[in-house]
Amino acid sequence: MVVKHLRSGYMRTIDKVYQVLANNTSKKYTTTQVAQELGLTRGDVSTYLTKLFQRGKINKTGTRPFYWQAKNDSGKFKKMIGAEGSLKKLIAKCKETILYPPDGMPLLITGSSGVGKSFLARLIFEEAKRQKVISPKAKFVVLNAADYANNTEILSSALFGYKKGAFTGADHDSLGLVDQADQGYLFLDEVHRLNFESQEKLFSLMDSGQFYPLGENKKPHRVQVRFLFATTENVDNILLKTFLRRIPLQICLPKYIDRPLNERLQIVLQAFVKEAQTVHRQLKVEQNILNNLLQKDLPGNIGSIQNEIKHLCASAFADNPVEDPIIIGQPNKTFRLISSNSDVISFGREIVNFVPKIKKVTSEIKLFLQQEKTAAEINIMIFDILNEWFKLKSVNNADNMKRSFIQKIGSKYGVNVDFAKIDWQKVSQIFELFTLVYDQFDDQDASLFNLLRIKFPRSIYLFNQFMQSVLPNKKVKDFTYILFFPLFGSISPKIEEINYNAILLAHGKKTATSIQAVVNSLCGNYIFEAFDMPIDSSIKQINSKVQEYLDQQGKNTVGTIVLFDMGSLNQMFKEIKSISNKELLVINNITTAMALDVGLRIQQKQKFKEIAKASTKYGETTGSQYYQGFSDQKNVIVACMSGDGVSREIKKIMDNTLSGKLKIITVDYKKLRHLLDQEDRLFFSNTEFVLTTTEIRNKIPIEIIDIYDVLDKSGALHLTTLLENSGEKLVQIKVMIEQFIRFFSIAGIRERLQILNPDVVIEEVQSITKRYEKYYNIELDEKTRLNLYTHISLMIERMVLTKRESKDLVSINSETDKEKEFFSISKNIFKSVEIKYNIIIEDYEISLIYQLLSPFI
Repeated sequence: MVVKHLRSGYMRTIDKVYQVLANNTSKKYTTTQVAQELGLTRGDVSTYLTKLFQRGKINKTGTRPFYWQAKNDSGKFKKMIGAEGSLKKLIAKCKETILYPPDGMPLLITGSSGVGKSFLARLIFEEAKRQKVISPKAKFVVLNAADYANNTEILSSALFGYKKGAFTGADHDSLGLVDQADQGYLFLDEVHRLNFESQEKLFSLMDSGQFYPLGENKKPHRVQVRFLFATTENVDNILLKTFLRRIPLQICLPKYIDRPLNERLQIVLQAFVKEAQTVHRQLKVEQNILNNLLQKDLPGNIGSIQNEIKHLCASAFADNPVEDPIIIGQPNKTFRLISSNSDVISFGREIVNFVPKIKKVTSEIKLFLQQEKTAAEINIMIFDILNEWFKLKSVNNADNMKRSFIQKIGSKYGVNVDFAKIDWQKVSQIFELFTLVYDQFDDQDASLFNLLRIKFPRSIYLFNQFMQSVLPNKKVKDFTYILFFPLFGSISPKIEEINYNAILLAHGKKTATSIQAVVNSLCGNYIFEAFDMPIDSSIKQINSKVQEYLDQQGKNTVGTIVLFDMGSLNQMFKEIKSISNKELLVINNITTAMALDVGLRIQQKQKFKEIAKASTKYGETTGSQYYQGFSDQKNVIVACMSGDGVSREIKKIMDNTLSGKLKIITVDYKKLRHLLDQEDRLFFSNTEFVLTTTEIRNKIPIEIIDIYDVLDKSGALHLTTLLENSGEKLVQIKVMIEQFIRFFSIAGIRERLQILNPDVVIEEVQSITKRYEKYYNIELDEKTRLNLYTHISLMIERMVLTKRESKDLVSINSETDKEKEFFSISKNIFKSVEIKYNIIIEDYEISLIYQLLSPFI
């Protein structure tokens, strides 16, 4: 049979015009824009728009051009929670399937079990009748393909009907569900259970509008049916591609747990309202039970939530069948009263209506901050704008909020709060509103946060710590900083007084945080942040934690103080210094007493140098560093190849002759070479120059002076200039150079030998030097020769004093043929000395001699 479509071509075009506006109800369109989108003339579109306006379906504003906007009328879809919220775009697609000419569009609804697919399909049918695109008498026919999964023949006969005699028992003609749905909707649930044959028949029906019942092959049935399909499965794997191509629109309903919190609350409340209607009683539901239901992630989604609520109500009713209200949960706890006529949809709309008010509060706070308004004035403004919310029946969570605040801010951070100054009732109500509208706000906006962080960096950090504890696993969005003023407005001035970033780092689950709680509590303020680090934490991981913390702090702090119990003091200082340009004090081997002393000094606003110098007196096991390099004052480094003894003598001469303005520091020669190889200029930032006993090539722009150059007139003049530039007087410098010349003469060598006969040793050293000159056919200058005399003489005596077994010696692998040759001949040159003094000349000592002679060989 052929059935004519209910609407004319004129109606179909006007519906297209309306659909353009309905697809985006928040946007205003000009007549020209609609005409361009549909490819129609401006005059025709103007006529259609005028008709729609006269019928009350769209709004009209402006004058030349006129602006047209669809009224936000959800129709039957308003029964579905989220139709104007998270499901708005999905509902818009559902409207498209209804209005699209001539017979709408097939729609496939996917989603997990219990998300509302069948309910939505029914609403589509009801909205189609409301829109008058199908007859008021049209039917909504449902087939769950899963019911016939094991018998495809019965499925086919149920769907398409059959002729008498088509199979055994078919003693009469029977109309199938397709015929019954003529002029209406056929909803096929669990469509993935359809076999391929039934899928082929369906897409043939969608193409042609006709089909053959089982047993009929001559006369097709003609119908006008709108199709809706639903499945819980991935359709790409189970439906024919040819079948899927006939379904132009697909929507996926989200799981219950993925819905916004305000919608989950409406779903839960709606289920309780339904039970209240069933038992004809009011329900008094404990808030903790509601909270628990809001966080459930059940396989059956909304269906499972509804069943769980039904069970809760049935149990409570069985205990007190005549009580009104029925108490669900503990009677002395925070609760919500629900009656049979509670309007949860309106409640949801009320919540969403507060979004503009929250945005207004945010804007006003920014303006008030620019005007230097007080926290009290900002609080009054916040409470005034949100006053309507306070009048609603809202959850009383004040005690829980207060308890959480004490535990997080009072116990850990030691902030003394006058709780009487905080309106906990209003704070808890604002917090509840925030949780309900959380999903309505942009994740990326940080304008209020950035403004507050500049003015209240430490307080904002604590606010975030608190909010993360009461909103676990959720980002602290920008609008939530509205709560900063009711909570922190009265205490932020004291928190912001602290002008250091102080950090405790320790191994163990609670080592650092335990010290933190004690010290902050005794100081009565947020002094320290603490991080309990795993036992195997690397310096990089620790540094990353420190950097993350410092990035959240203000830019106006005096410096950073780190107390820790792990790793190298120098390495820790270097790593943290690389991420901070502030003054830095690093102290190791942390104790509670040490942290308390530092905390009290910070609280007393002592200067950085005072705190740093005090840290050097905490005990023998404690180390501290507060400057980059060897010293925090101008210094000269002395590092001699011939050993620490020579370096100490040079330091002694300089300390005795110069003014003391320069700090003279002796450094192991190996260590100096290592530091220079690291190319860390900052480490030498306070170093004026380096004095050593050999030529060192380095990439750091720092003066390195060979002490033996001072024996020449040009070298002495160069050192004099450097020292004068550092503030030393010429008279003192001349005395120092005279003592250097004496020290680095043969006579000086004689004076420094303690146990060996100077005349014998010097003669042997001169012989060794001549053998090197003879082998390489070279003639050393006086400076190099004297350097060699000094080094070898003191080396021999050092070897005698610190004899080592051959098994304890470390060998050095020569890299070039030139080095191999030098090591080989050196073994022969020193053979007689080794035998005479019963010593072994180490490879390292030979490598130093090689450095002295390499420019000549």
